[in-house]
Amino acid sequence: MAKNEIKAVASSDDAEIAWKYNSKIKDCWGFAILRQKKGESTAASDWVKSSVGFNDDPHKDFEYHDTTMWPIQKFNWTDFLVNEGDTVRYKVIPMTRNNGSLEKDEAKATDWSNWVDVGASAATEGFFNRGAVASQFVSRRLANLPAKEKQKSLDEHLDDENSPLRKFMGGTLLDAVYSILEEPKKNGNSNVHLFTALYELNDIVLIKKLNALGKRAHVILGNGAFKKPSKKDPGEPDPQKVNAKKLTKVDLKRRIVKGNHFAHNKFVVLAKKAGNEFRPYKVLTGSTNWTHNGLFKQANNAVIIEDASVAKYYLDEWHKLVEDCDKKGNGLYAKPFKAFNATVKKNTNGKVRTWFDPTSKEGDLEDAIKLIKGAKQGILFLMFQPGNMETARLYKEIFKRTKEPNAPFISGVINIDPGGKKTPSITFVNKGKEEYGDMSIVTPSNIKKDFGFWKVELARPTVTIHSKAIVIDPFGSKPVVITGSNNMGEKASQSNDDNLNIILDNKELAQSYAVHMQSVYHHYRWRFYRSKVTDKNGNEIDNKPKWKGLVRNAEWQGWYNSGLNKKEKDFWFGK
Repeated sequence: MAKNEIKAVASSDDAEIAWKYNSKIKDCWGFAILRQKKGESTAASDWVKSSVGFNDDPHKDFEYHDTTMWPIQKFNWTDFLVNEGDTVRYKVIPMTRNNGSLEKDEAKATDWSNWVDVGASAATEGFFNRGAVASQFVSRRLANLPAKEKQKSLDEHLDDENSPLRKFMGGTLLDAVYSILEEPKKNGNSNVHLFTALYELNDIVLIKKLNALGKRAHVILGNGAFKKPSKKDPGEPDPQKVNAKKLTKVDLKRRIVKGNHFAHNKFVVLAKKAGNEFRPYKVLTGSTNWTHNGLFKQANNAVIIEDASVAKYYLDEWHKLVEDCDKKGNGLYAKPFKAFNATVKKNTNGKVRTWFDPTSKEGDLEDAIKLIKGAKQGILFLMFQPGNMETARLYKEIFKRTKEPNAPFISGVINIDPGGKKTPSITFVNKGKEEYGDMSIVTPSNIKKDFGFWKVELARPTVTIHSKAIVIDPFGSKPVVITGSNNMGEKASQSNDDNLNIILDNKELAQSYAVHMQSVYHHYRWRFYRSKVTDKNGNEIDNKPKWKGLVRNAEWQGWYNSGLNKKEKDFWFGK
């Protein structure tokens, strides 16, 4: 019997299964995956489902079958169909061709994997949304809505706090924001205040929750990137001003920055008031704007850090932002503000390093680059670049490492804001190469056809990968997570109100981010396989799907025995 290994890891929303065999399995056309939930017998286990069929099988988009019928022709797989709160384990069974049919080779099955908890449960937690990223699942949920609900616009669904679609698309990220906003309302927390700095805000549910806190909610609201009144439409109201006026009960402060600046933070601090003193104890930060786009239509992340020293630095920065405004709320970028941001802020054990921007000499990026250069096993990333790729310093440093003779495993997606120009919207880093996709991979055609409001609201070029996150060596001895509001480029470091957090030696957080990043990568990668291919300038070079499905032979196993495919397989086992 070929020796085998299996392991499972989880995020707050998905599970990743990885396995390996020391030798090829004769006549193996792929693997079936069995999932067992804790508390259920092995006899009640379910087959994990796949949407990838054989290349000569006619099948509909978003059709699913058990992996006994459509087996997995690789050595890792993301299970999207687990739920937060599940505890699960997996077994992998080779599917071999015998007398014209696929049969389970139980003798060569792996043992059961380790149990994994799907969810976040540590002092430092990572949270992710689903949004358009999970559009095949959203499509299935839409199909099951009552006819009356289908007639609503997407925004009408998202404005309803009780909407199942809102809850599904917001995922655990929405849960995290709710938990922060609702904590001051819990029994015994009448002394808890909330301090937040937001770039954009238009979600009416979150506005109501802020207003419910009254003057215990201290809000800095930036001027955002919403469309402003123009000479052509002078009567069009400024959306950010309109949303600011809805914050009728909070302690509201505007931060209006001009020129080449953005008030780009998205953080919240909770602090207990004792006399005239505030004692901060928890912070939420990440990439998510409090808008329909940020919460529901883009891939975004958030992290909650329950650490008094980190929370204090964020509260200090909140006050510095207020001090750095004139009476009208105009940002000044004065010397005291820049001086506070000039040095890294470390928590008591040095495991969380926080940079606030703008900072001097790109100190935040230089700090991150040292860790990127030191990666030994692998680097995963999700990024949004709102301008010239030449200014995307961290992305360039990561891609540079793919050219090394013995490069670590590197995989990720960077979304470039099209801005009305003909440029590739999504760039994949895959096996040492950049590959470019256009907007056709963002929204499935059947969603746009069957649900009119999706066609209007999602068909146009838009930002879909808005996360700013890097994971280094998540299965090694020194894992690193880098995340925040910073777009990981020169402009964010030198010109914006932003933050960048470097979190060291938190294995659970790093592995959670790794699972999430792979799920997003593979989602778009599957779309890319079946969509238009463009060159670096956005010109279509091949209108045929690059990959048509599973092959009907056992030769695919050879793809994973050497080179970068083997490196990916080894990555999940910390090698």
